[in-house]
Amino acid sequence: MASDGTVAAAVPQRTGLGIAFLVGGIAVFSIQDVVVKELSPYYSVSQFVLLRTLFSILPILALVVFEGGLANLRFSRPKLHILRGTLLFLAYVTYFMAIASVPLATAVALFLCSPLIVAALAALLLKEKVGIRRWLAVIVGLCGVLLILRPGSGAIEPGLLIAVVPAVIYACTIILTRKLSSSETGISMVVSQTFVYLVLGIVFSAGLQALALDPGDDKALQFLLGGWRMPEMGHLGLIALCGIIAAAGFYGITQGYRMVASSVAAPFEYTGMLWGLTWGYLFWAEIPSSTSFVGMAVIVAAGLYIIHREALRNRQIVSGKPLRQRT
Repeated sequence: MASDGTVAAAVPQRTGLGIAFLVGGIAVFSIQDVVVKELSPYYSVSQFVLLRTLFSILPILALVVFEGGLANLRFSRPKLHILRGTLLFLAYVTYFMAIASVPLATAVALFLCSPLIVAALAALLLKEKVGIRRWLAVIVGLCGVLLILRPGSGAIEPGLLIAVVPAVIYACTIILTRKLSSSETGISMVVSQTFVYLVLGIVFSAGLQALALDPGDDKALQFLLGGWRMPEMGHLGLIALCGIIAAAGFYGITQGYRMVASSVAAPFEYTGMLWGLTWGYLFWAEIPSSTSFVGMAVIVAAGLYIIHREALRNRQIVSGKPLRQRT
């Protein structure tokens, strides 16, 4: 969810199509979550990301042709492209680490606290005016995060803390996506982030292999620091599937945020929670605790309220009319 209120005038606001792209991208990515969790005991996250990126190149080239060929690629702000790709790489590496070590729905729920983080960062770093209602929603939402983390119940599981990190990073990438959408095409952003993924995947894999660190017994660290191994044919097919998923999912989400104002599109990101609960139960019989369920509900409610207030704020900017209540 972008907090700067920018609207790309050059991008048609095709609301229905944009929402379909976003929901479809999230649904497709949820299948990747299943594959990641299933394969995490066998391969390192760096190997998975690198192989997935390699398998995504051909589908992405097909998308380039579908979108009008090389003439439709625009990289007028290369530094922002690189920054966005780097942040997305870090977001998904840490997210995959969380998936490997905690219940799927829990990892998804903590990832989806990003709207709360956007609102807080907008006030603290961008000096944006955030009224008392949104601050209260941020506080309530963070209470939902605490319900899931349950810091008073003993040592907090490292995977739960790791799951909060990608939410912070992802919030920043959404802002960058909205900024880039005024001059760059959606396929340009998919191509640039794939290139960054490929470069960082190689560097990351080589660096970890050279360090040969001991991950201990923690599942998240084992997934991060595990060695490189030759994939089994069945596993290789699943990773190849994730390459197709990555191309389709990134394209769908990027197009969704280009076509629709972020305050309209962002609520549909919460459909990922339904997929997390469904796949977690079907594949691993995961049933979150009642406290975790309450925490998830609080995060979703607070996030939706912040998005609602952001939509009102954007209307105020466009119309020039003040809101009846403080945002």
